[in-house]
Amino acid sequence: MLKTGIDIVCSNVINIIDIEEIFFGIEEEGVPYILKFLEEKKIDKEFYVNGRFEIGIGINSDGEIFLNQKKYTKEYILKENIGSSKKYLRVFGQNAARVLKGLPLIKV
Repeated sequence: MLKTGIDIVCSNVINIIDIEEIFFGIEEEGVPYILKFLEEKKIDKEFYVNGRFEIGIGINSDGEIFLNQKKYTKEYILKENIGSSKKYLRVFGQNAARVLKGLPLIKV
């Protein structure tokens, strides 16, 4: 995996159109991201938190979306589902970038 930007690791059964609002939210905050698809149903934390910034997003085949950081000890920082509204998905992306930048999260 490349070592710049927020790593987004997604199960290959997910349609990119269903998650594009996350990308838009990250881009609005001026942070780069790297998208990688895996042939896995469950995307484990270690798949997406080993990049340069040690922060990433994992998207499971069932549509669960997790934001996590390598040193974060709880299950996840934020969780969403691809069935959520476009607004929620965009804010999820913005908040991922804001965690990276050390800024307060946006409330929905």
